[in-house]
Amino acid sequence: MLELGPDNLIDYLRDTGRLSAAVAARSSAEVLSGGVSNVVMRVTVPGGEDFVVKQSRAQLRTQAAWFSQPERIWRERDVLEVLSRVTPLGLVPKLLFEDRDNFLFAMEAISSEHLVWKSSLLNGEADASIGRRLGETLAMIHARTTGDSDLRERLGDRTIFDELRLDPFYGFVAERQPELRAALQRLIDETLATTSCLVLGDFSPKNILLVPSESSSDGERPRLVLVDFETGHFGDPAFDLGFYLSHLLLKTIKHARRSDEFLEVVRAFWSAYRGACSMPSGEHHTVSHLAACMLARVDGKSTVDYLTSEAQAFVREVTRNWLLSPPAKVDAAFSDLQRRLNAVCSC
Repeated sequence: MLELGPDNLIDYLRDTGRLSAAVAARSSAEVLSGGVSNVVMRVTVPGGEDFVVKQSRAQLRTQAAWFSQPERIWRERDVLEVLSRVTPLGLVPKLLFEDRDNFLFAMEAISSEHLVWKSSLLNGEADASIGRRLGETLAMIHARTTGDSDLRERLGDRTIFDELRLDPFYGFVAERQPELRAALQRLIDETLATTSCLVLGDFSPKNILLVPSESSSDGERPRLVLVDFETGHFGDPAFDLGFYLSHLLLKTIKHARRSDEFLEVVRAFWSAYRGACSMPSGEHHTVSHLAACMLARVDGKSTVDYLTSEAQAFVREVTRNWLLSPPAKVDAAFSDLQRRLNAVCSC
């Protein structure tokens, strides 16, 4: 495999006929920030359409050793193709071309003026309307793919999901925290036994782009764009819910003094999702995923970098209780977190 970077990508695109010599001479490439598993580069074409090239790597960029098969790029390509069929135009980027020998594909570039929702949240911007729209979006994806036998066949293998989610999140923590091992193993087993719908596996604020601006009946609002689908598979929708909610609750903890505002975003998402999509399993299963994902982001292989040591200890205490005795309802978990935050923050 030819490993590509900003120093040789334009040459590669010219040599493979994706750019003419004249266009290549005035084009440039830059690495985009983001996750730990791929190299993602934006190609700027003056006077033309910019695009993004994504290439997988076998070793992920984390402190703990973490490997995954480069073939996962084709799972992302397949999920992107499915989403382009079952969601409204513009929610996901258009595919442009692929190179099987070099484990890469290209897709349209999103406006460089976009914001990554994660950055907005970390900066303290709590917009419940975005939470509501995302609840509707995830419910649509889950509902429109539920029971699809073709997708179950095409996307049923969960090797990549295990390599990038179950093992480094749940398995890694279970090995190091014996008191939670049984609960986490049970959660892994239940997850692998569930095959309900398309599950994105990485539905999180870092993969949600806000593109200004879109006219609507209630004024201007950003267009939502979803990216990063290599962990997509046909499986347990509760994982998507727990994974996404874990990110929002961790940011709620970061902004503990404004927990009411951030929990409004969380509740808006959950209300919109539950209003549009039924749960195939009890809500306690979603709470277990929520707790396990939160704990993994402080003690797993890929940890967040915005929580203080005191906040990390708080996460461990809360999630341990939820894993050993999950609240029966997701709303009850939100209320429990709010009560605990109020107890430690007297503001």
